[in-house]
Amino acid sequence: MEWSTREADILQLLLDSEEPLQTQEIADKMGISARTVQRSLPYISDAVNRYGMMMVRSRSKGNRLTGTPTARERLIESLPGTSEIDPADRLKRQRYLLFSLLKEREPRKIFYYSNLLGVSETTIAADIDNLAPWFEKNNLTVVKKKGYGVFLSGNEQDYREAMRRFIEENNIPDKTSKKHYGEDALSLALISNADNGIFSFLDKDVINRVNIALDEMDEPRLHSLAENAYAGLVIHIAISIERIRQGGALKIPAERLDDLEEMEEYDLALRIIETMEDEFEIDIPREEASYIMLHIQGSKLAYSSDIAYRNGSGVDDEEILELIDRMIDVYDPHLSVRLKSDEDFVRGLMVHLRPVFVRLEGHMNIYNPILSDIKSEYPDIFSRCRRAASCIEDMVGMPVGDEEVGFLAMHFGAAEERLKASGEPPTKVSIGIVCASGFGVARLMMTRLEKFLSDRAYLTAFGRDELEDKKALAEVDFFVSTMNLDQYGVDHLIVSPLITGSDLSLIEQKMLDYGHLRKAMSNVDFLVSLEKIAFVTDEIRSLIEGFKAYKVANNITFKELLLFLGLKVTGNAAKANSIVESITEREKLYTQLFPEMNFGLLHCRSETVTNAVFVCATPKDGGCFGDPYFKDIRAVVMMIAPIDDHREEHAKVLGALSAAFVEDEGFLKMILEGRETEIHLGLIEVLKRFYKNYLHEIQ
Repeated sequence: MEWSTREADILQLLLDSEEPLQTQEIADKMGISARTVQRSLPYISDAVNRYGMMMVRSRSKGNRLTGTPTARERLIESLPGTSEIDPADRLKRQRYLLFSLLKEREPRKIFYYSNLLGVSETTIAADIDNLAPWFEKNNLTVVKKKGYGVFLSGNEQDYREAMRRFIEENNIPDKTSKKHYGEDALSLALISNADNGIFSFLDKDVINRVNIALDEMDEPRLHSLAENAYAGLVIHIAISIERIRQGGALKIPAERLDDLEEMEEYDLALRIIETMEDEFEIDIPREEASYIMLHIQGSKLAYSSDIAYRNGSGVDDEEILELIDRMIDVYDPHLSVRLKSDEDFVRGLMVHLRPVFVRLEGHMNIYNPILSDIKSEYPDIFSRCRRAASCIEDMVGMPVGDEEVGFLAMHFGAAEERLKASGEPPTKVSIGIVCASGFGVARLMMTRLEKFLSDRAYLTAFGRDELEDKKALAEVDFFVSTMNLDQYGVDHLIVSPLITGSDLSLIEQKMLDYGHLRKAMSNVDFLVSLEKIAFVTDEIRSLIEGFKAYKVANNITFKELLLFLGLKVTGNAAKANSIVESITEREKLYTQLFPEMNFGLLHCRSETVTNAVFVCATPKDGGCFGDPYFKDIRAVVMMIAPIDDHREEHAKVLGALSAAFVEDEGFLKMILEGRETEIHLGLIEVLKRFYKNYLHEIQ
């Protein structure tokens, strides 16, 4: 089992002593109060029984451990040790001291740490002074009182953030899917295999139970979190549970809590709290919802829309644009005009800054794994971004850490690289966007990328099975996807379906890598072009004539809705069940419901249809669907592409409809309102625009 530092120290003293030890003796040796020791002894007494040992407690004689040599050895092996720490290794020694100061909230004498780490008290005192700036970043102060000991001073939220920061800095999970964050990937108690668990903050059982409970909630928005954000949420909740068990509670003014309850993430945070209360059989104060909500908002970049950012940070677009203007002027007055004219840079920086405000106002840290590389390889850009960050500090009244400055440097650095290359003829890069079908989520992603990349890239949507086509792959420089594509041996980036600011930075850097390569574009045979145009014309006519907008019961379940629509478009129960199965499997792979946009985009390829299908459904009584799985969903669109030799044409036509949900707010509004005549007219307009562009593209 996992022993806390205090419990392990008490056990070690009892094991080393040939005579019983009084509680006060133990307290004196450890430099803590007798009451603190007294609180730990009952738990230790029960826990050692698991190893076949027994604690004998006597008011007159003291406390001692008894048991067979084999049981004693088992207990000794369960204790964490510090033998792996070389006292001469200053960095490792200070890291362990940092951990110990965070772990022990009560005062400890300096000689305790001196004995623990095998160095002089003078060295420990110097180490503590060197660690003070680290704590100050989390608004914690190292207090040293002669005759009393060393301890940390600060509020509960800052203390938790410091714990989370330490865990992230020393144990960042690798790119394991969040579905597989098990004991190995999320054993956040371990810094390395060599450390044997001495850096254990959290019970691994708690971590695993939190992970499983979150997964079983089956919340689409949680599934949409980027993997590092999901891991961070698990850490957040596990820390909260540990601290609540220890009596550490957040203090939030009632008026501020009232404000938080108005935000959309608050309901999700409450559901998470209720789930954890059931799982751990504890009462969790509602103030904890704010802590969870802040994490979700601070990670919003991974999955949410621009509107939600504004709600979370309270900063509107005009204020952000004014801030960016000031930042650019401070960054480099000589490049000011050109940088402000770089629409991609300004837009990407806007998207990036919104969650930054949430993190700063919530005193949340963010870990930047390449910070040291940025500082060493681009010191000038980092220095100028540090000056530019002062504009953010002036706006929010809070310091901006180096980690945040490092992410700013990625944006400004990419913009400078574009300026350097602006004198050369632009080289378009070919990017493939991959989802399971190639026309649903892939087209949503493509639409967002088109806004940012303009005419600098050729964008093509692919279904996952198309990656087996070597000819198609040869035309693409690299791929972006919500899925891991390692098995296909292609260069790819894993991104959010709504393309975040950090995603965009990674994509643009990859474009720079490929930008110097030029590919010869083959001429398309004229007769083939005519055939494609004729087919697309028929496809558009079929979609317009076959469109229907259905009204369904408000309480219809997800599966019932699939079956209802499947029957409407096929007229056959077996075929309808096939569609239900296909879309259900697609939903397991990646949700097709977008609560942020209030609609679901259910799509697949199927042999059950011979023509492309586009239909929609809304609750007959208005509002949202009643099934909890449809959280905040007001309308569902079903699109089905036939499985035939015209895959590319199906993907382009249906992809244009997917894109319209993002590009055309009016069209999405028509869908949400469910009025068939208006949607039908809107559908015609969308397909007319597509057809015009398609004719131009295929020439």
